Amino acid sequence: MPGLTTDQLEQFGHDGYLIVENVLDSDDLAAIRAEYDEIMDRVAVDLVDRGVIRPLSGRSFSERYIEAFAQLDDMYTLYQHLEISLPMLDLLEPTATMNTGPAVFGLLTNSRLLDIAESVIGPEIYSNPVQHARIKPPSSALPDAATDANVAKTVWHQDAAVVEPVADETDTLTVWVAMTDATVDNGCLIAVPRNGYQDRTLHCPGKLFQAEIYIPDQIIDQQRVIPLEVGAGGIVLLHKLTEHASPDNTTDDIRWSFDLRYQPIGQPTGRDVFPGFVARSMADPDSVLSDHQQWAQLWWDARDRIASGEVDMRFGGRWNHNSTQPVCA
Repeated sequence: MPGLTTDQLEQFGHDGYLIVENVLDSDDLAAIRAEYDEIMDRVAVDLVDRGVIRPLSGRSFSERYIEAFAQLDDMYTLYQHLEISLPMLDLLEPTATMNTGPAVFGLLTNSRLLDIAESVIGPEIYSNPVQHARIKPPSSALPDAATDANVAKTVWHQDAAVVEPVADETDTLTVWVAMTDATVDNGCLIAVPRNGYQDRTLHCPGKLFQAEIYIPDQIIDQQRVIPLEVGAGGIVLLHKLTEHASPDNTTDDIRWSFDLRYQPIGQPTGRDVFPGFVARSMADPDSVLSDHQQWAQLWWDARDRIASGEVDMRFGGRWNHNSTQPVCA
């Protein structure tokens, strides 16, 4: 598909967000769903064999996911197999896992997504490693203390604030991909329109772990909050300074999305301990990574370097100085 129109680019530049419907086709969605069905089947069998959960009766991915999730004390027992990034922990286990399957790589390199990204950041496109799968079960299936943004509500933040300061000038574009319809009821994104130039908002360090930084609710202009509903296969583009969040899922089904980011080649990612790759380049086509296995190996090698202590993984420290602010109490 072609990239964005002039009107869409102007709207994105003004508001700091843009909804684009019907970007992925049915084959794109089917490939991802099949990959996640296989993971769910495999992990569920292992958990049942180990006595961690009871056999699942649900037939769909959503039914089995919710059923399994409600039985687990530790969400990561299941969820980390579905996530597309390593867990953001200071101490990473050498057995840490994630989904580096071919369908996810196909999503990261999807030509329709890259055409749209090219409209915003140009033809030299780097896949930034700040990426996540977000599969939110009904809030009623979550433990009371669940706060992880991958499964529960997402606190207010700007994407520019969750990376290290070295990437402050990087032209990062967030591409939020809807696998299911995202509605107000199931916790779609909500955002505050930028109305032109905006700098970083004050963020507080996370209360449970420092990487879960947040903008306090009381400094968000609640009168200007807009719900960003989008259908399955559609996307939401976010400027890195757009304030956004995601409420609880109050339905009885999952809300599933992927959070992907792209930037011009050569700019810092702000999370250099994780691997990015060249997704598109007119200047140097040979530099483009097109092999799924090579991409997957980049992530497993990164895990091994982190777990062995060869490289240090710490996140969120840039906002620790705000811990004494009354608004962060």
